[in-house]
Amino acid sequence: MAHAHHSILEEAGLASGLLTQEQIDRAWHAMVDPLRSGIRSLNNLSDDVLSEQLIKLGYLNPWQAEQLRHGRTKFTLGPYRILDAIGHGGMGYVFKGEHFLLGRIEAIKVLPKTQMDPRSIEAFRREIRAQAQLDHPNLVRLSFADKEGETYFLVTEFVPGSDLRRLVRHHGPLTERQAALVVSQGAEALAYAHERGLVHRDVKPGNLLVTPEGLTKLTDLGLASFSSDAPAAAGGPRHIVGTPDFIAPEAITNPGEVRRSCDIYSLGCTLYYAVTGKVPYPGGATRDKLRRHLEEAPLTPTRFTPQLDQALAELIAQMMHKRPEERIGSAAEVVERLRPWTATADENTWRQIGQYAADPGEKSFIAGNLADTVTVDPGDIDTGEQTPTRTSTAMPLAGLPMTLGDSALIFSKSAGPAAVKPWEWAGVSFGLFMLLGMAMIVAIAAAALAIFS
Repeated sequence: MAHAHHSILEEAGLASGLLTQEQIDRAWHAMVDPLRSGIRSLNNLSDDVLSEQLIKLGYLNPWQAEQLRHGRTKFTLGPYRILDAIGHGGMGYVFKGEHFLLGRIEAIKVLPKTQMDPRSIEAFRREIRAQAQLDHPNLVRLSFADKEGETYFLVTEFVPGSDLRRLVRHHGPLTERQAALVVSQGAEALAYAHERGLVHRDVKPGNLLVTPEGLTKLTDLGLASFSSDAPAAAGGPRHIVGTPDFIAPEAITNPGEVRRSCDIYSLGCTLYYAVTGKVPYPGGATRDKLRRHLEEAPLTPTRFTPQLDQALAELIAQMMHKRPEERIGSAAEVVERLRPWTATADENTWRQIGQYAADPGEKSFIAGNLADTVTVDPGDIDTGEQTPTRTSTAMPLAGLPMTLGDSALIFSKSAGPAAVKPWEWAGVSFGLFMLLGMAMIVAIAAAALAIFS
């Protein structure tokens, strides 16, 4: 069923190279049977339905389909083919990509064009310099960094599995040994970074990646700063850095002073979350959370997990002490203090953590974390003129495709009058017009058989 006219999705799919005409035809053919049986009305067919079929056939993933529905055709960045969107951090969006020559799957962090100001670019460069100095099994490794046009990006190893936040949200609080294993590995990474003068400043469950083998890696140094940079930063504007649910009191009162103790506090909040499934100060606005970090003690974790070992609850309290000088002094000490639980963890403990990570619950960044995206005005969508049959008002994920450069406009307004084709006069696309004709032929054939039988 070759088409002389295509919808936005079809045109974008062909122009991008993600789809072939044969694949599109197969998807249309697969939708004919429901039409014959009356399961689906011809009037309900659209790019949304076509994209569902293309995903079902394995030709597209949900993110690719979303981009094609809005006419996006650019799926490359430097030497990488962009395969999917996998997350959003403090410094930008994260994509899954494949190196053209090496065939290696990696994670690509892109600075959004909306943040292309000198301060953000400098922070991005600082992240690249910071990660380039580090090599530890519990840290996500940087492999490449570059700039394409005005788009800055860095490439790290791709870590399959789940972050701790999604893992706990889907599977519930971890056992003492499971939580100790995950957080201890994060502490190992912090101890290594602290020894080299680096303070993370945004330690939280979402930045602890857990693999299907149970290995934990600390990621997202987009908000990190070198301790040696602190004097210069202290003279600048007061800008609180971190995530409200996990930020240390001294990071609130003295945001220009970069201290390792902030990471210990945040790691304590992360351990609290791992064993209870709750943040230390739930509910309320950001201002309320910051005030409570400064003034209130959180509810004891045994309130939510009564069977929790009291010694582990006390360790969490010592990691989250309001006064830095009374807090546990180093990440290395955290590792040692967690050893009573990590040393008794057996192979089954590691295996269970890995199984949790392999089933994170939230299968797609598009469907699972819409809070990280914002809608845009229709005039900002780079899809050009839409066909009359398109009635969807869904907005593209702002920032995702635009960070990859401006996509080609595959539709434009005609410069002059053109002959009206039958399917355009009927208000349908060519594909729908052909399907309507086929349905009529099937109906006539069925009636003829009924008459002569």
